[in-house]
Amino acid sequence: MRFLLLLPALLAVSACYPTPGPYSGSPGPGPGPAPYPSYRAESIEYGRIVSVQPVTMRRTSDGDRIVGTVAGGLVGAVIGRQFGSGTGKDLMTGAGAITGAIVGSNIASQGSTYTSSAWTVRLDNGGSITVIQVSNTFRVGDRVSVVRSGDQVYLR
Repeated sequence: MRFLLLLPALLAVSACYPTPGPYSGSPGPGPGPAPYPSYRAESIEYGRIVSVQPVTMRRTSDGDRIVGTVAGGLVGAVIGRQFGSGTGKDLMTGAGAITGAIVGSNIASQGSTYTSSAWTVRLDNGGSITVIQVSNTFRVGDRVSVVRSGDQVYLR
């Protein structure tokens, strides 16, 4: 049961340990030289904007969620520690830490919102695509390039 008291601290420490990316070039943590330059293949298609709709987007970051989880877990453990005695006190501390971590993570992921635009483009090949992008430079009827680069799609 004492392990549950250490759970928030273990989560905080493990969140600080960087994991190497696919191009890190080294098996351990931290940046390393890439074994080869990382170029992304781009594909470009052309089309015409047929509609635009405003959309509301939510900003979140993993760092905020980690901090919220750890802080919520610590607060929950402190509150849970106030109840019970003996083994019951340990159980309440663990339950408080888990509940606090869940609540803290949810609160932290409620990031601020912003307005963007969903641009629907009729492609020259007959297909269509909708791209969500913040931009005031395009209008319905404009001819655009749809650029696909890795996992990103944007209008140009």
